[in-house]
Amino acid sequence: MVPQRSATGASCGSGGGDPTPALFTPKEAASPSRPVMSKQEVEQYVNALDLRERVIALLTLFVGLRPGEILALQRRHISGDYRKASIEQRLYGGDIDTSKTGSSRRTVAIPPKTGSRLKGWMELVPDIPEAWIFASANPQTPIRMDNLCSHMKPKLKTVGLEWATFHVLRRTHASLGHDEGIDPKVAADQRGHGIGAIDVYTKAALSKRAEAAERLENAVLTA
Repeated sequence: MVPQRSATGASCGSGGGDPTPALFTPKEAASPSRPVMSKQEVEQYVNALDLRERVIALLTLFVGLRPGEILALQRRHISGDYRKASIEQRLYGGDIDTSKTGSSRRTVAIPPKTGSRLKGWMELVPDIPEAWIFASANPQTPIRMDNLCSHMKPKLKTVGLEWATFHVLRRTHASLGHDEGIDPKVAADQRGHGIGAIDVYTKAALSKRAEAAERLENAVLTA
């Protein structure tokens, strides 16, 4: 199905909201358009980007990170095997602060293909713990969202996917996971979201989240 293009859609967006409610809206309920990408569009989106932006897109689509969490990553947050990341802070309004909520401070699983591309990018990152993974022209600061967008938009326009904001990428992560039958609790823990009272009692094991992330990645990426 061809998604509805939002009139306000740009190549980027905050992507901070929980995307899962959009998957279960009753048919009779009126709601604004909430487009998601198909598997084919995800591959087109990823392949249209240069390495840095591609890695950022993969971390959104297959790990479920918010863009502010991605841009706040430092080398110290990434495990030596590139299969885990510690989410401790976010870039918000140009400033670094703690992650969106206390519960969003978490360790996330990175699937193999995304980890491989992350490793390739990090070979260009200074080998010091405090180095920003996605630095601006000034290596002492992370890249800002508006600058990231200016790099992404022309590339995405060539494949007609400039409408796919980071909100769309986050919804796509949730939608594809739902289609693949991934446990909602496992997916929610990756994204740093709650799904109700069950959160008081359970937390999905990292191994389960790693399995789910790899399953989702393999369902979409052919290489």
